[in-house]
Amino acid sequence: MIKKSSSNYRWYILFLSMLAYAVIAGSARMCMPVLFKEIGDNLSLDVVALGTVWGMDPLAGVFVGLPSGLLADRFGTKRTIAFLCIMAGFLGALRGFSTNFLSLAATMFLFGLMSAALPSVVPKVTAEWFSGKYLGIANALLNVLWAIGSMIATQFSATTFSPALGGWRNVMFLYGAPALLLGLLWVFTGREPTSKPKGFEPKVAKVPFREAILHVMRIKEVWIVGLVTMMLWGASMGYIGYLPLYLRNIGWEPTVADSTMTILSFMMMLGSIPMVLISDRLHTRKWVLVACIASVTIFLALMPFVNTTWIWILLIVSSFLRAGTNSLFNVILLEIPEVGATYGGTAIGMANTISMIGAFLAPPIGNSLEQYGVGMPFLFWAFLSLLSLGILFVIKEKKKKKPEFIYPH
Repeated sequence: MIKKSSSNYRWYILFLSMLAYAVIAGSARMCMPVLFKEIGDNLSLDVVALGTVWGMDPLAGVFVGLPSGLLADRFGTKRTIAFLCIMAGFLGALRGFSTNFLSLAATMFLFGLMSAALPSVVPKVTAEWFSGKYLGIANALLNVLWAIGSMIATQFSATTFSPALGGWRNVMFLYGAPALLLGLLWVFTGREPTSKPKGFEPKVAKVPFREAILHVMRIKEVWIVGLVTMMLWGASMGYIGYLPLYLRNIGWEPTVADSTMTILSFMMMLGSIPMVLISDRLHTRKWVLVACIASVTIFLALMPFVNTTWIWILLIVSSFLRAGTNSLFNVILLEIPEVGATYGGTAIGMANTISMIGAFLAPPIGNSLEQYGVGMPFLFWAFLSLLSLGILFVIKEKKKKKPEFIYPH
């Protein structure tokens, strides 16, 4: 039994939040790219259809990103995350019953309503329980567990789980169980924060929907972050879904092609905390993000023109540097004085809603360019990444360093 009065309880809550990222946003979502070859053969889907299916998850995010943040701000993170985990378990397993393009796209959309909501809700937990440099580290740890979940899915889903379980459908059922169990853990052992030190609100205020929306819509930085991530997530979602197929098409062995996704996740795990610590040390989020996004742009622009050795080098370096983007964008939003923990869910939800538009449109558009050459999709996504880099320079970073607090719960 977890003692909820323990000063270490906030780390337990963070661990539950990390597991949500690992199980749902990591394993249950990232198993799809390495299974697309088997799914496409089984359901007679071409590369554009697979790109559209892959885009259903972020399309759901367009509809659920802001509402999920509002729900978290209004009803609290415990109840919201518990609901998302339980429903993600059911709806993720539902993908295994798909029989054609329409049913697979529909079940991916339904699952996406849950998985795409997590990035709008879970970071609010870190703002409720942590501050100062611990806020950045807590957000980085979320992405570490996401990477671990992704590594498990990309390494074993197609090569081990699918053959052992009798096909990709049973893999969908397999990934549904941990999400259900995690939801029950949130129900029976989770709680909201009750107190903060002098200088903070006594507890995180619950605000009405209308007030939260109107308040956040007036904050320019939220819109800018949304536009930056719309281009960047579009580029990232596109190449992550296409990379295993591309490498198979240019002659790589299937197991080696799939292993690139595992290496990508592993390097992002290694880079998540260092990139945030570097931003803390340099007292800048913006310029660390510039390096992160520039590495993605270079990687995508060079992919169609380099040999196997350079593909590995570019993938490893860009994945390590890109690891900080999710955490740093969340921290930028949470550190806006007008946002904080009270409006954190709404602000992140609004930014994610904008970003998911790009994440939905970019995969099928990029995949459709394959008819002009297997490397053409990468050039399209490189252009999107370059646009995100340009928009990032609009952000004016505040130089004043925030005080750091450590407080028990």
